Amino acid sequence: MIKKLLAIVLLSLILSSNAIAKNTKLVKENLYEGEIKYKFLNYQLPEGQWKFFDKMSFNISTIRLDCISFGQIEKKVLNGYFQICEIASGGKHAHDLGRLLVKEARSGKYDNCSLRPEYYYANLWTKGISMNCFRTRHIDLDKELNYPDDPEDTSLLKTKRYLEKNNIVLPKTLIGSKHLFFAPNVKDKGIELDHYINPEFYGAPKTINGSESKSEYHRDNIGQYPIKKKFMDDWLTQKANYHQIFEKKLKAKSHQLLNLVQFTEKDSPKLTNENITNQLKSLNDLYKSGVLTKEEFEKAKKKILN
Repeated sequence: MIKKLLAIVLLSLILSSNAIAKNTKLVKENLYEGEIKYKFLNYQLPEGQWKFFDKMSFNISTIRLDCISFGQIEKKVLNGYFQICEIASGGKHAHDLGRLLVKEARSGKYDNCSLRPEYYYANLWTKGISMNCFRTRHIDLDKELNYPDDPEDTSLLKTKRYLEKNNIVLPKTLIGSKHLFFAPNVKDKGIELDHYINPEFYGAPKTINGSESKSEYHRDNIGQYPIKKKFMDDWLTQKANYHQIFEKKLKAKSHQLLNLVQFTEKDSPKLTNENITNQLKSLNDLYKSGVLTKEEFEKAKKKILN
C-alpha cells in the first residue's frame, strides 16, 4: 500500500485534470475547505474546515511518494483525518512499482486489501501490475499511534508528536475507508485516499470499547450493536458510491472497476411527495459534501422533479 494511516456525511472526492491551475499553497496550521489543487488533480475536501497537518515526500531512485494530511478538530478532539497520497515512477519503473503495490495489496503482512479480521469490508481487483482497492474498517487509534503492528512503521510519528504537543484528545475509535488505484495504462501515478471519522461526532452512540479486537465496530462484534451496525452499513454504502466516483474521475477502464453493485444499485422507490422530498434532501447533502458538482446537482434535481 502507498502508506499506512489513517459523515455520516458522504466524504467527497472531485478529481479533475487541470494543467493551468497552480497547486494550492498549503501552510501548516492553516484551515482549508472546499477544493484544493495538489499535484496533477483537483480534490474536494470533505465538508467542513480542515487543518493542514503535514506534507511528506520520499524518493527511491525514480519512484516518488508524496502525501498531504489534514485533521478536523473541534474542542480539542480529533474528529476526522483525511490524507491524499500520490506515488509516481517517472515512467521508468512502472513495472516494478506496480508489482510491489499489487503484492502488498494482496498479501501485505500488516496492511493489505484482503478481508483481514479488523476490516469491515474489502474489495480488490488486480491484473498484472494494475490494481484497484476499496475497504472500510475501524481503527484503535491508541494502538495505531503507540503500538503499531509493524514495529518498523514510523509513518505516524510526526502525527503523534503533533497531537501530543497540541493536547488533542483522541476518540476511542475511528471508522474510515481507503481508496487506491494504480494502472499504468491509465496513468503512471497511483492515487490513495484515506479518510477516517470519529463516529460519535457524526451521531453514532458513544463508543464503549476502543480495543481493536473488542470494539463494537469489529465485524465479529457489531451484530450485537444494531444501531452501530446500521451506522457502519450506511458508511459502507456511501463509500462504495464514493469509490465509483473515484474510479470515474481517474478514468479507470471498464474491466478495472470493482463490482460494488450490491451497495450502489437498488430499486428506485415509488415517487410519492415524501419520497421526492427525501431524494432532494439526499441530493442536496451530496452536493454540500462535494461529491456532486453544481452542474451534476442541477441535472439530477431536474430529473427528480420532472
